[in-house]
This record gives sequence, C-alpha cells and structure tokens, in this order.
Amino acid sequence: MKSVLEKVNQLISSTRTPSSSSVGICRGIKAGHLGVWAKLRNDQSELYRVILSCEGETKTGKKLSDQFSYTFAPALGGRFFQSIEMPRTFKEFLVGKNPAISGKVSFEFIGSEGKTTSVMELRPVLRCYRLKGKSVPSGLPENPCWLSVDSAEMAALKESELKAYSDKVKAQLEEKRKQEEAERKAKEEAAKKAAEEAAKAAAAKAAAASAKPAATAAAAGVAIDRSQPTLQAGRVLVVYGSSTGNTKNVAESIKSEMGEAVDHVKNITEIHPADLANFEKVIVGVPTWHIGEIQEDWGAVLPEIEALNFAGKKVAVFGLGDGKGYPETYVDAMAELVEKFEKKGAKLVGMWPTDGYDFKKSKAVRDGKFLGLVIDVENQDHLSDKRVKAWVAQLQKEFLG
Repeated sequence: MKSVLEKVNQLISSTRTPSSSSVGICRGIKAGHLGVWAKLRNDQSELYRVILSCEGETKTGKKLSDQFSYTFAPALGGRFFQSIEMPRTFKEFLVGKNPAISGKVSFEFIGSEGKTTSVMELRPVLRCYRLKGKSVPSGLPENPCWLSVDSAEMAALKESELKAYSDKVKAQLEEKRKQEEAERKAKEEAAKKAAEEAAKAAAAKAAAASAKPAATAAAAGVAIDRSQPTLQAGRVLVVYGSSTGNTKNVAESIKSEMGEAVDHVKNITEIHPADLANFEKVIVGVPTWHIGEIQEDWGAVLPEIEALNFAGKKVAVFGLGDGKGYPETYVDAMAELVEKFEKKGAKLVGMWPTDGYDFKKSKAVRDGKFLGLVIDVENQDHLSDKRVKAWVAQLQKEFLG
C-alpha cells in the first residue's frame, strides 16, 4: 500500500499544460490558508483568477457544495506563490460541526494561456489547511500578504473582462509608484538643499569664530596648527555627522544610555579630526545619503582622518539608512568610515546582527553582521530605542574586553 505521503504527493501534483507551464496547490503561510503556486511559461504569461469548488457528504448524509473565486489584480505572472485565505463556509465544510467526510475540492486556474483544473480529495486538502501538506516548491518568491475571497462585485467580473481589469489596476499602481517616486525625490532634494544651507551656515559661523584669532596669529607671525586636538583627552567620545538631525538624535540617545561614561557628544563639524585620536574609545555615527554616499561633513574630513594614528584605540560605528528607498546600498557609508579607522590601527567593536532588517545589499556587512548598529528611522523607527539600548549594553562589555 502507498504511504499517506505518497498519496498526498500524487494528489497534489501539479497539472502541466501544453505550453509547459505548471500550477498547483500547497499549504499556505498560516493555518486556515491554502497556497496557490505557478511556474508559467514566461513573464508575459499571466494568471487572473482561481476558482475553488467543493462538494461532499457529511456523516448524516447531508450534501454540501459551494464555490469561491480569488481574482489577482493585477494579474500574477512568471513564477510565484500566493497564500489564499479560506472563507468561513469552506472552513465549515472541512472542520465544522458537521464537516464533509467524503468528497473533493477542485481548483480552476484561469489565465492568459487558458484554463487548467486540479482536483484533490478531502484528506490532502485538510492537511494543507492545517499546514501539514505539501510545501511551496523551492525557488518561488513568496508574497508575505495573503489574498481574501472575492467580494460579490469582484466575483461577478466576467472571464473576458479579467485582463482589461488587471491592466487597469497595473496602470493605477504604476501611476501611484511614479507619484511616490516624484515625492521621494522632491523630499530628497529638499533635504539635500537644507543640508547644503546648513553646511554653509556652519562654515560661515566657523569662519567668523576663527577670524579674530587667525588675524592675531597672523599678525604675530604664528601659523595655526589644525592638527592639534581641541578637546582634553578622555575615555569615550561620541561624534557624528548629521544633515537632518536624525543621526544627532541617535547619538544623544547613546549618550543617555551610557551616562557619565561618555565624555563628549560632538558633531564632527564642532571639533578637529585630531580629537578623534585623543580618546580611548570613539563611537562614530554616519548616515548614508543618496546612492551609498557618505554624509558630506564626514566626507570633508576623511583625508585628515587618514593622517591620524588609532593604534590601541577602539572604535564603534552606528549608521542610518533607508532600507526601502535604497535597498541596494543600505548603510554603505558605514563601511567607508570604518575602513579609514581600521587602516590606521583602530580595533572595531560593536558589530550588529542583520536579523530584522529589510534590505538587499550593503557594503557594511561583514561575516554576516553589520559593522555596527543600524537605525532605520524611515521604516523601523519603532525599534530604534530598543536597538540603541541593546547595542549600548553590548558595547559596555566589548569596551572592557
């Protein structure tokens, strides 16, 4: 006799169409769901709707039958997996007070290549419903959101109207995407302009502050040595570059957590680069701007940092980035900054797990971890305080090691 697993695999096996596409049913992403998957002939092939039909008989001899539709708007194409939520009446059919004990469930796939039907007995459907059936085929991208049964209005949409409706939804989504992209760019440009104005104002202020002593020194024939530190040597310095204030806020949160262990919290524009080498431990904060660019205040002092000696010093870095806006260059600036310190002898501490972050690529990942704490104000600000607390606790141990 065949094992239950063999029967399940046989019953759930996908139905191939003459065009070499394949579709099938598996378990969903949670109990009470079923999964729909497809490997269509090419990216131009589309799936518009799945119709689920059930019929069976209960212990008391009662006949049960029902039908539900799920419309994909816009249509799904290529290779995909989609979890679909079962309506209450179907749940009653499977596991209600008087459920069907025999019968079948059929799935009709309607797409640009025509129709394909898969029929399953109740037992394998019930196993999938309880997350014990066949899992999604490997290599298929999984949509984290699930699809609910069609409303009466959507179910009434005729098959001949599905493609036009899908194209209409696609156009609306594309228009929304373009609008959001335009708003994002406008926001980015505004932030860049504000940063430039802030930098100019800071430069003007610094020039005004140094004008008088510079004139006095020049009159005395004494050259001003910009390589000398302006802060008294200490244990811990927190220094950051901040164009919008977000990195400054994180720096102050770190100071608040570390308390009196921190001697100073300074913007890099407020000190001489030589001050960085005047402390036993340095915590540096840098946001990543545009496509992987380092924040401009840090960029301006990198040549001077390369002239310093950090042998015997410990450095920790925290970085800010936008995982959804720039997923391919996420917090890249951290790597550029860390490179300068390590090249001059500093020991990096405070590496941080990448778990829980949504991004695709980052130069700031080493051996599966971020080079330091990552804060994503744009998308995960609700986790910022918790992450700062945990990182500071980690640093306090590593600083002592």
